[in-house]
Amino acid sequence: MPAKKRRRRLKVKNIVVAFLLMCVLAGVACAVIYFVQIFQYRYRELNPDNLGLSSSGEQLNDDKNDHSITNIALFGVDEREGETAFRSDAIMVLTVDKQNNKLKLSTVMRDSYVPIDDHGKDKIAHAYFYGGPELAVKTLNQNFDLNIREYATVNFNQMAQIVDSVGGVDIELSEAERKDANRSIWEQSEVAGLPPDYIGSAGLQTLNGTQAVAYARIRYVGNADFQRTSRQREVLRQIFEKVKKMNPLDYPGFAKKLLPCIETSLSIGEIMDLGGIMLRDVTFEEMRFPDSRDLIGKDGTIRVNGTDYLNLDIELTKDHMHQFIFDDEDPFAERNEPDTSSGSGSQQGQKSNVGNKKTQSAG
Repeated sequence: MPAKKRRRRLKVKNIVVAFLLMCVLAGVACAVIYFVQIFQYRYRELNPDNLGLSSSGEQLNDDKNDHSITNIALFGVDEREGETAFRSDAIMVLTVDKQNNKLKLSTVMRDSYVPIDDHGKDKIAHAYFYGGPELAVKTLNQNFDLNIREYATVNFNQMAQIVDSVGGVDIELSEAERKDANRSIWEQSEVAGLPPDYIGSAGLQTLNGTQAVAYARIRYVGNADFQRTSRQREVLRQIFEKVKKMNPLDYPGFAKKLLPCIETSLSIGEIMDLGGIMLRDVTFEEMRFPDSRDLIGKDGTIRVNGTDYLNLDIELTKDHMHQFIFDDEDPFAERNEPDTSSGSGSQQGQKSNVGNKKTQSAG
């Protein structure tokens, strides 16, 4: 082949290669722009040296689960405009258990009387007020010997947006719950500057975001905060069911709505990796801690300087949390006595024993 012809073919080949390379780079650039647009959220890194991680807590995954379990602290806060510090009205530990294809939700009672680093003993909800998510995570780790390194926080207005993004949640509520929720709806609507959208009747209802948040915040129907946490878990369980039923192709759109509502220490890669469990035949389990059987004294409360606290046996509560989270066991399965702390003022409370593990398969 003549040298001139070879040079012409080489030139054409170089042009083709350059064109393909430009196409690849353009595709990568478009993908980056796409994911940046979708995954917009408030990222806040935690200092791993200030999270109260113990050697025994770190060893739990190594010994039992080969790093297949990830625990994430979830906080619900009543953040108001102009405020810089606020308590965590909802405290939960979300366990992503890839070994058993489960999502586990452990609610921690907000009035639990525990040591908080540099603040003495106080309600665990106050840890977030004193030191934000870092101290709140540290308090969970130090008291219950967990291995939490990550967190996610959502305020109640944002929680309403999350519920709306899945098309609402189906909740059965009593007349007393309906009336109490409607009072909260009025308050939320005032803060948001929107007209109130009241719940019209009791029974099984599809609640929108504002209504679901009002339902989850009910505290004075039934047995106070015991049933309140049960309602919160029920709303999250309903969200899980809706997400599980989604077409996986709809997940990016859902993420685009969800992530801007969240402040978290998780990176995009970590979120995508953990979220991959939703593509499996995953089940959802939930439990409250402390259980009424973990409390000290006749009514489980202690009064200090005129304030009532939940008086828990921390060591016993820790053992039960470890059984549920790390051993994949129901710590109360062999106990016959019922947990009466759910009260009797809620139809939801009567339907399920909040002291026992509930499982929802959504495969």
